[in-house]
Amino acid sequence: MKKEQVIITLMAAFIAGYVWGRQAIKSSPAGAALAAAEATAVPGSVSPPPAAAEPAPAPASPPPSAPAAAPAPAAQPAQNNAPADPNQIWRVAIDPADGRKGPDSALVKVVVFGAFGNQETVDFAPTLNDVLKTFGDKVQIRFKQKVIPAPHPDAQMAAEASLACQAQGKFWAFFQAAIKTTAISRSTVEDAAKAAGCDVAKLNADLASGKWRGQALKDSLLANEVAAHSYPNIMVNGVRLAPPKTWEHLKPLIEEQLKKAEAAVKSGTPAAKIYDEAIKGGKFFEQTAGPAVKIATDGSPMLGSPSAKVEVEVFEDFQCPFCSKIAPSIKEFQKRFPNDVRIVYKHMPLTDIHDHAQQAAEASMAAAAQGKFWEYHDILFANQSALDSSNLETYAQQAGLDVAKFKADLAKGVGRDLISRDANEGRQAGVSGTPSVFINGLRYQGPKGYPPEGLEAVARAYMGLK
Repeated sequence: MKKEQVIITLMAAFIAGYVWGRQAIKSSPAGAALAAAEATAVPGSVSPPPAAAEPAPAPASPPPSAPAAAPAPAAQPAQNNAPADPNQIWRVAIDPADGRKGPDSALVKVVVFGAFGNQETVDFAPTLNDVLKTFGDKVQIRFKQKVIPAPHPDAQMAAEASLACQAQGKFWAFFQAAIKTTAISRSTVEDAAKAAGCDVAKLNADLASGKWRGQALKDSLLANEVAAHSYPNIMVNGVRLAPPKTWEHLKPLIEEQLKKAEAAVKSGTPAAKIYDEAIKGGKFFEQTAGPAVKIATDGSPMLGSPSAKVEVEVFEDFQCPFCSKIAPSIKEFQKRFPNDVRIVYKHMPLTDIHDHAQQAAEASMAAAAQGKFWEYHDILFANQSALDSSNLETYAQQAGLDVAKFKADLAKGVGRDLISRDANEGRQAGVSGTPSVFINGLRYQGPKGYPPEGLEAVARAYMGLK
């Protein structure tokens, strides 16, 4: 064999051996870890997400706009996901108003976060009958309303109706009648109430007065606080039922928690204290972030009573598409509580990425000088793709402004100092993107997307809104 052929043969054998060896390493556990580490080290690569005990929550609202040099964190805390640890305890508070079946003295409480009109809750409901049939008075079922966001247009109404029936001692009968189908309406709810033996006239009076609205929203906020994002979400003495959410999977979890509870009673814990002890110290996500910051409001555009107990401070950019999406929700929340909620608009033009943001902000203050800030605010958000100078003047006409005065004020920079103050204040408060929402100086971390019901729930739970 010629020398050249020997060299080529040796080189081919070496390459084949190297490739085989690399493949064998990658197939091993250690090799998998090494591959993952290598992938992480490559710029632009993405590591696979860790496995979770709970399906990922519904997609969040779009993240805030932010300067390219300083990407903003997500609008909501990323840690609001269920943990991989199946034994994680969650602080799932129970309430005297909860709809329930079974004695309060039961050692195990199965808390179900669900909603009327939601298909997954309807599908799971028969499993609750299996729980009662198998465990009897050893277990109590508590149903928590998960209506933010509402899975059905009448979910909130049905939730309030179920709580009205609970107040009459008829919750379980109502639940059994109403949860059979996702087709809910005022008439089907009344039919379920009649079948349950509820006083329908009293129920309708409660619905008209909104007596149970706050309780239903409180339940939904609790769902967010304990990362109960999917439907239904089941907690057994504070431990989440991981998928698959079936009777075969739930039964052993209840048995495990029942053994722990019985052992605790034998050790001296009073039966009435078992649940509180089980969830004490459990994981819990606050829906506002502190400490509270002092946010200047003098000169800022405001909507609502100056004496309102709840102040929503919103840092926004008129060219930010996410700001335009949440603006109607913020205004709807204030509209529902005109005497108790005030909106304060704070300017945060992201000039690094939005070329018309500063000019639009200044134009809005020229409109504010004529008492038309909110009218102009709405027009700007409705026309974000056309914020050049000529269009800003056109919008001034549409808002009913004195256009000559508007142009003069815009030329001399009316409001420019206030815009600069707002932006500096926002940065000092940790705002790096828009929209960023504070309530009474605390950063909002409630239900994603800033739905008006989420803002209301946070204000009720943390600020005493009634």
